[in-house]
Amino acid sequence: MASVLKRRGRIQVRLDERERVALLDIVERLTVHISRALATTPRAYEDETKQAEYDRWVRPEIERGYEADLDVIRDALSAGDELLVLTEAQVYAWLRGFNQLRLAAGSLIGITEDGWESDATDALRAQPEFGMLMALGWLQEELVAALES
Repeated sequence: MASVLKRRGRIQVRLDERERVALLDIVERLTVHISRALATTPRAYEDETKQAEYDRWVRPEIERGYEADLDVIRDALSAGDELLVLTEAQVYAWLRGFNQLRLAAGSLIGITEDGWESDATDALRAQPEFGMLMALGWLQEELVAALES
């Protein structure tokens, strides 16, 4: 089973082959939906003209940053190692990447605000994206806890 811990100042993520393959599949399946999730993010400006300028000049850089974070995740998972020793910078890339993937999964299953858990139906919990959301959330929590230890 996956585990995350901190040793000698480095974060170690242990994933067996099945877990690495599953996580890579989640990354690939949700990456294409990140732009949809970006459409639900808060606006920078109320003014339409200013927002359009922001989207034109800043949004592409933000999206390149997301893709770079996802590349860090893909590279680590594709290495084929059961024990992944991550630098702090890599851990932060994983956290940012997982956050975007979780937003994509949430948008696919219709989550629009905090507190949705108490209203989650069995049908919602049966959707594959729900499992992806939970797996990514668990890994995020473990990474944050390891950083704080």
